[in-house]
Amino acid sequence: MYNGIDAVDIDMQPIRNYSEVKLVYFISFLLLVGFFVLNMFVGVVVENFHICRAKQEREEKAKRTAKRAKKLERQRRRMREVPYYADFSPWRRRLHNLCSSKYFDLTIAAVIDLNVITMSFKFYFMPPAFDMTLDYCNYVFTSVFTIELISKIIALGPF
Repeated sequence: MYNGIDAVDIDMQPIRNYSEVKLVYFISFLLLVGFFVLNMFVGVVVENFHICRAKQEREEKAKRTAKRAKKLERQRRRMREVPYYADFSPWRRRLHNLCSSKYFDLTIAAVIDLNVITMSFKFYFMPPAFDMTLDYCNYVFTSVFTIELISKIIALGPF
């Protein structure tokens, strides 16, 4: 680059900074070539990214398809299986349906909440009548929880 700026003519000695206009040419050439090479590099990177992404999308689609097929096969198998409670007697099946319902669970949760509330009513120097009422409430709650235990053991089995 310096030799190009210093060049005067053929068979003549170079003169330092003889043609400074060539400096603009060299700088613009370097910038354009630099941008061109950078643009090519970015283009290659972007193209490889698109190729990798397309390959990854194909792999993910194949995985999703296989996963969906496995899920459908599991559902088909599950639909063909007879439920474990199918051979229960009619009254045990009704008890099983009752114990498996969400309303039964909500009722037991409400009884637990009431039990916690009544347990929080105790205080020091309680009147005997109030103490006896709380004891009866605890007996009722204990019997409800015992009935729940027995009905779930009968309906769902001991294990």
